[in-house]
Amino acid sequence: MSTEAAAYPKLLKIYKELNRQNEIILDAERERNELELERDSLKGFAKLTKKGELQSRIDRKNEEIDLLKVGLSGIAKRYGFQTVHDFYKAFAVSKTANADYQVKADKWEERYGEKVQRREESIHRRLQNYQKENTDRQARQTSKNRDRGAR
Repeated sequence: MSTEAAAYPKLLKIYKELNRQNEIILDAERERNELELERDSLKGFAKLTKKGELQSRIDRKNEEIDLLKVGLSGIAKRYGFQTVHDFYKAFAVSKTANADYQVKADKWEERYGEKVQRREESIHRRLQNYQKENTDRQARQTSKNRDRGAR
């Protein structure tokens, strides 16, 4: 197993953590977009009264999103990667190496593994059964022949 393939489980754990963080960021951006739509759809007197409140909520949400994005790069740095992009490159290499290893391991198992031994044993058993049936058949044939001659 190559080092890239061996690192895959650890990188997969980091990948899942980054995906959770990305989902949180997307949820926050969705909320911000809803607030912006609500602010933009205000009419008349409500536009004067609620616009400031909605704008401050949007600004807080923008700050929250910025902090979450910094946390995203912090996750990558915590595991020794300079950027999230560097992590994704390493993850892609590791993922393909692991997939190649799995294919090779499956081929080896198919060719030399336990299943092959069982198949060979079953062929051996079938051959033994065939030989046994053949000897039984021959023994019956000779007993029939003896019976005919005795009459």
